Amino acid sequence: MQRLIPLAALLMLAACGQGAEDAGSDGTGSAADSSQSGDASDGPTVPSDQVVYQGMLTVLQGVERDAAELCGAVAESYPPQCGGLPVTGWSWDAVEHDEAQGVRWGSYLVTGTFDGKSFLLTEDPVPTSEIDMADYPELQYQEPEIGDPAEDLSAVELQAIADEITAEFPRYVYGGWADDQNGVALIDALLVTPELEAYAAEHFPADTVAFSSMLKPVE
Repeated sequence: MQRLIPLAALLMLAACGQGAEDAGSDGTGSAADSSQSGDASDGPTVPSDQVVYQGMLTVLQGVERDAAELCGAVAESYPPQCGGLPVTGWSWDAVEHDEAQGVRWGSYLVTGTFDGKSFLLTEDPVPTSEIDMADYPELQYQEPEIGDPAEDLSAVELQAIADEITAEFPRYVYGGWADDQNGVALIDALLVTPELEAYAAEHFPADTVAFSSMLKPVE
């Protein structure tokens, strides 16, 4: 099974929206706007012991969603479809975006914290069209670090691990594959949370799960 590299999904979505009209986004707002809480420019003060994350991601809000969400994998449709981690503090009036059939989306550099349920913006999002990717090498996709698995598991067993983690953490994890060559289950996630790492450590042999994250801690 071919893995979906996050950066490729980002570029695909940008091409999908190329030349699209911002139909209906006339600056007057909508019911969807009223559901968003605040503006990132008035973001909260971040405690010194709280981790700040950053990433280049697609943000999308579907017709039946009451909040914008960060996306990992994006369906090849128009308008696009995806689901993921809710974003607190998002305002569509404050950012350039595409809109079609009631769906709003765009690709942005996002910065914020994680409260256990949603991603809380701490800085204004920046459209990726205004960013030179070369300035953010740490945010580009990298293969996960692979250790020395404690047990020799088959491809079927590794895929079962990947499927279980994907099912248990649908908001964070958007893909999992068996890498039988290295003996690990590869997990692609929006955010590798302590809860996610603890689950893997408790339920599976040591070093049989390897994570990659689109949101990375700001050094």
